[in-house]
Parts: sequence; structure tokens; C-alpha cells
Amino acid sequence: MPRLIAICGATGNQGGSVAKLLLQHPDVYRVRALTRDPQSAPARRLAELGAEVVRADLTVPSDLHEALRGCWGVFGVTNFYDSKIKDDPSSEERQGKNLVDAALANGVQCFVWSTLPSSHAISGGRLVSQIYEGKYHVDDYIRAKGCPAVFLYTGNFYENMVFRSHMRYNRELDRVEFHQAIIKETTQLAMLYVQKDLGAVTKAVFDHWDVRKHSLNHQYLYCANARLTPLDILACVKKLTGKDGAYHALPTTGVPDRDIMFHLYNEAGMYGTKALPDENVRALGVHMHGIDDFVREVLAPHLGLPLL
Repeated sequence: MPRLIAICGATGNQGGSVAKLLLQHPDVYRVRALTRDPQSAPARRLAELGAEVVRADLTVPSDLHEALRGCWGVFGVTNFYDSKIKDDPSSEERQGKNLVDAALANGVQCFVWSTLPSSHAISGGRLVSQIYEGKYHVDDYIRAKGCPAVFLYTGNFYENMVFRSHMRYNRELDRVEFHQAIIKETTQLAMLYVQKDLGAVTKAVFDHWDVRKHSLNHQYLYCANARLTPLDILACVKKLTGKDGAYHALPTTGVPDRDIMFHLYNEAGMYGTKALPDENVRALGVHMHGIDDFVREVLAPHLGLPLL
């Protein structure tokens, strides 16, 4: 019988990547897509693909206890762009803990949690971002409660160049312009092609859980294929499209906590000296995709640029 997987943020980037991949394997998995708005266009599209779409608000524990009923697995993520978190950063930690409590109450066998390390530990207490700390504190809660789980450290998303309008083609100047808050042109960011790889890593964890759960339980998997600077990304765009580029670091995101996160990237990078791709991800049989793949498949078409 296919195993039922509850997916948080199923209409977004991370959860959507997991939902869409699992829906391609109906003989193995059933998808319960959790969303605050089951009538949204993305939610309706998931229903058309075969997902069970359920209304659930991570801030409401009773919603989650019902939404996770009968589930074998969970993909858990909180969205720091959510207005509830933007207006109250501590909400992210509460949402994550609510999800863990519901998973434990329903006997969930495999909880996959999208997370980040402690910014306090990385910076020695100088650059503390609640975006980081909220997720990190949920990690501690998962371990303390004995929830069977795998932690996914996600990279910076290639998709943000499109979804956040970081990159545009200036036809008048015939060049690509890359605008991003605070990040220096030489800062190396661990990068993730979410739509290709996050779902693949999550599915691999679910696929291997029965055989490898003793080694996978509470393991950290680094979901990123390489470290790249903004200049590296522009160099790839030029290689594949022939267009020159210019990078502009904007002074602020407009949200203080996100600004701290980006200053942390400038100072400490992402994930220290961890080799990417992660050997533990490769051991699960996952091939991570890179910037060339993203430019060819998504960015160049989005910018209206033909490939060379």
C-alpha cells in the first residue's frame, strides 16, 4: 500500500518540489498537501495531479493533529517570507514545534525537516538571525522529543533569481543585471536547484528509511551542489547566452532579520568548509544539478535569452 506523506508548504518552492516528485510515484507514495488556502490555483493544480489537498495552518495545533492523521512521513518546512513570521520571527519556531508535536501524536515514522544551523554559533553571537535560530531550535526539539527525523540543510535557491526578480535582462543596454541585497560580489553561497534536487533528496530519504533509518535518524544532509559567487553566476550566464552582466548589491532587504542573515553570509559563508555535493547525499543515489542546468532550463528562458 502506498505510504501517505504530508507535505508542508506544498504550494511553495520547497514543498512543491517534494509534492510534484512524489506524485509521479503513486504506487509508492500518496501525497497530502498542506496549505492555508486549498482553493488557490497552485493547490488546485496539485489536486489535479492526484494530491489530497488539506487546509492546515502551522500556527494552529489542532489543524496539524488532524492533517497528519494516518501519515507515514512528513516533509516539514516553515517559510520566513510568510507574513506571520515576518511580523513575528518567533512564530517560525512555534510553527516547527507544533508540527513535531503533531507528528509524534500521530506516530509518524519519518520526519524530514528543512532547517538551518545556529547563526549565534557561527558568528560567535555577533550576527544572530531569528530566521536561523527558529529552525535550529526546532532541531533541538526534535532530538529532545525523540522524533524520528532527518535534517536537510538547504542552500541558497537558484530559483530566487526568478521568484525574487534578482536578475533581469536590460534590452536597452544589452546586458544582464543582477540585483541582490547586501551580498558581496565575491561572497560564496552554497546553491540549490530546489525544483530538481530538494524533492529528490527527500524522496531518497523516504525510499531508504526502512533499511537505513539507524544511520539516517537525526543525520544532517547538505542540499547544495556547489558554492558560487554572484560573479560566478554571471559568468555562467555569459558562457551560455553570450550576454555580459553587472552585479549590484542593494543596501537592505527591508527586513532587519533578513539583512542579518545576508551579512552572516558575507562574513562566514555557508556551511563552513563542508565539501559539496555532500557525500551522504550521493550515497543515497541523488545527483545534484548545478548552475549550468538552471540557466539552460529556467533562467535563460525567463530572461528571454536564447542559448548559444
